[in-house]
Amino acid sequence: MSERSIAEARALLLAHYDAHKRAMPWRETKDPYAIWVSEVMLQQTRVETVIPYFQRFLARFEGVRALAEAPEADVLALWSGLGYYRRARMLHAGAKHVVREHNGALPADIDALKKIPGVGDYTAGAIASIAFDLREPVLDGNVERVLSRLAAMPGDPRAKTQRKSLWDLARAFARDPRAGDVNQSLMELGATVCTPASPRCLLCPVRAHCAASAAAEPERYPEKPPKKAPRAERWTALVVRDERGAFWLGPPPAHLDRWKGMLVPPLALDGAALDGLRDGPVIAEVVHVLTHARMQITVRAASFIDDAAPAREGSFVALDSLDALAIPKVTRVILDAVAQAGEESTAVASSRKKASIRPRKGRAKKGSSPPSRT
Repeated sequence: MSERSIAEARALLLAHYDAHKRAMPWRETKDPYAIWVSEVMLQQTRVETVIPYFQRFLARFEGVRALAEAPEADVLALWSGLGYYRRARMLHAGAKHVVREHNGALPADIDALKKIPGVGDYTAGAIASIAFDLREPVLDGNVERVLSRLAAMPGDPRAKTQRKSLWDLARAFARDPRAGDVNQSLMELGATVCTPASPRCLLCPVRAHCAASAAAEPERYPEKPPKKAPRAERWTALVVRDERGAFWLGPPPAHLDRWKGMLVPPLALDGAALDGLRDGPVIAEVVHVLTHARMQITVRAASFIDDAAPAREGSFVALDSLDALAIPKVTRVILDAVAQAGEESTAVASSRKKASIRPRKGRAKKGSSPPSRT
C-alpha cells in the first residue's frame, strides 16, 4: 500500500472507530496497568468473557504493587475459568519485575516494556500506543487478518518474510498522533467486520483500499496453513469424597505444567497408577479440549488405601469453596460429570481408615462452569 492509501485508510478507520467502537471498561482509562491486564486477558479469549474477569481482577489487585505482593494462588484463583493460566503467572511475574525495576510504574518506553516477563512485541505496542500515545504498532490475529487482506499478501503470515512485511505495514498505520486509537480501530475492524469467515465487506470503511475485496476473494487471506488436530490423550480422574461430600483436590502431576499451582482431582495419564488410591466404579466419560490436546477422561470413584490421605499433597474441598480457589476448568468439568451422574457411584473416604462406597439416592443439580479475542 502507498503512503497516501495508508493515510486515507487510517482516517477512515478512525472515523469508523469513533462512531462504532464497542464499549469496554479498559477503553475508559489511560491507566497503563489496566490496559496491560486487559491485553493479557484478551489473548485468545472473547471480549464478553473477559469483561467480568477484568473487573474482578482490578477490584482485587488495584495496581502493580498489589498484584506483585499477592500470593500466586490468589492470582490464579481470580483467573480460574479464564484458561491459558501461563498468562496469569507471567502477569504476576511481570508485576514483580515492574516493582523491582521501575518502582511499580510501567515504563513509557517500548524497549523497557519488552523486558517485562510475558510482554512481547504485541503487548508492548498496545501498552505504548494506548496508554502512552507512542507511535508503536500492534499485530494480533485481528490486525494480521485486516492487513493481509488490505495488501492481498500471499503466503503464510507467520513466515519470516511475511511477518516482517505485516509489521512494517502495521508500523506505517501507527504513524499518527492517535496511534493507540488507530491500533484499536484495526483490532475492532477485524473483530466485528473483517471476520475470518463471511466478512462484512459492504460495511467496511476501508473497502476501497482493500486489494482482497477488489479481487473478490477476501477469505483467501491470510493464507495460513491448516491447523494441526489436537493430540489425543487418555486420562483417568479419581474422585475421592469424605463424609461431608467434599472432594479431594491437590496439585497436578509433577510432570504436567498445564495447571501448575492449581487444584485438580488425582489425575493419571495413559492408565498410570496413582499411589495410595484404590480405583472404584466408572462414574462418567468426559472430553475436555485444549488448544493442543483433546483429553478423553475416564472419571472413577476412588478411595484412599489405609492412611494414604495424609501422605498426598492436597485436601478435601467443599463445592461452595471452589470459587475462592485456583481451579482450572478441567476440575469443574470432572465435578460437573459427577454431579450429572448422581452420587450413587462416588466413594466416601476417610484420611485414617479405608473408605467405603456408599450409594445415595437422588440426583445432584448440574453445576456450571465459566464460559478467542473478538
